Amino acid sequence: MLAWGLDKWEQIDTVTVDVAGPAADGAPGNWLLIGSDSREGIDANDPNAGFLLGEGVPEGKRTDTIMVARVDPRGEIVHLLSIPRDLWVTYPSGREGRINGVFSGDSPEQDLITTVETTFGLEINHYAEINFVGFQDIVNNLGGVPIWFDKPMRDPGSGLLIENAGCHVLDGSQALAFARGRKLEYFADGRWQNDGTGDLGRSSRQQYFLRRLSSTVISRFDITEIGTINRVLDAGGQNFTKDQTVGLDDLVSLARTFGSLAPEQIVGHALPVYDFTSSAGAAVLGLEVEEAQPVLDIFRGVDPAAPTTTVTVRGTVTVVVLNGSRTAGQATEVSNALAAQGFAMGIADNGPSLERTTVRFPTSMLDAAVDVASYLPIDPLFVTDESLTEVQLITGSDFTALLADARTDVVIPATTVAPAAPVATESTVGVVPGPTPAGTLCQ
Repeated sequence: MLAWGLDKWEQIDTVTVDVAGPAADGAPGNWLLIGSDSREGIDANDPNAGFLLGEGVPEGKRTDTIMVARVDPRGEIVHLLSIPRDLWVTYPSGREGRINGVFSGDSPEQDLITTVETTFGLEINHYAEINFVGFQDIVNNLGGVPIWFDKPMRDPGSGLLIENAGCHVLDGSQALAFARGRKLEYFADGRWQNDGTGDLGRSSRQQYFLRRLSSTVISRFDITEIGTINRVLDAGGQNFTKDQTVGLDDLVSLARTFGSLAPEQIVGHALPVYDFTSSAGAAVLGLEVEEAQPVLDIFRGVDPAAPTTTVTVRGTVTVVVLNGSRTAGQATEVSNALAAQGFAMGIADNGPSLERTTVRFPTSMLDAAVDVASYLPIDPLFVTDESLTEVQLITGSDFTALLADARTDVVIPATTVAPAAPVATESTVGVVPGPTPAGTLCQ
């Protein structure tokens, strides 16, 4: 089986470009992930072939998706930065244009890498590109991706058609239509309505889809098993391109990182942009340079400034316990136990189904989050959420019981406690499917 996987590896296209290569000493590194709109290999019998191969479809390839993924090899977190393809930038040649236009030159991969590095002041360690067929094959080889749609959705430009709310397992063709859609419509209040956010909304849905894809892999496969890796490599060959520094172990590590993370460990970020018209009359996007610096610092590896925290006294900050393990009565039991320790408790309730116990908190309540975590036998996943006004403890399937006495060795990873500005960029632009209702399975 390993030999079969290596044979697939040899079929993957390689492009020689100037990249930083693997990050030193196991530090986090940046992957430039590109989805190209190459139609090569599209099956004419594909249900959405008319949208992909119809009249007026351009030849060759362009960047359909541009994304930077900052991957922590320790498997703690992945940060995603979506770059709108209409962003107005300066090309390596000195000419100005949309960032996706730089991909149409004689050295598209290198020109795009250089443009991203110079525009945003960050380092690219690896480059990876997948086309439409490769994307479809990955989804199909994993058995489809289940998504709960809280409302009907459609896109006349991509072929997406979800006629009824509920759980839908998207195959490769449907998943591609979902990820490509820039003209999304949704059914609400008795009529079809336009999302109207174009490429920015599509970026939100692409990040959402990656989280759902990761969740699907976790629930169905053992990502450490070579057969699972081969499912991914089976979509290689002419459908996938990598830079010359990427070895088989690097790609396996990337696949395993994404496949081992809970959805909340894949953190999406949006660039602050504004609309403007170019001198040639094109409607494009400009970068809000100053406002973008905090989120770009995450991808530069800049240590975040120590957040301003409020020293909290137990009982002054509300703690809410949510049951994410689906063990009957667990939230109430844990809430009562924390109340006995002097915590001010909110209403216990059901929460999202999680494998790993999680503590969510605004940075101003860091001390209270540590205080709550000190009663857990192992460190939970810590997630900052500036929209909260309380500390949330969400029990996962790994939860056993609270300790009778608090620990003094709780450690919050430095990458968790970022300044408020980057957290604020973790916003959803446009319409994405709503969460799966509590107690409902969508798999």
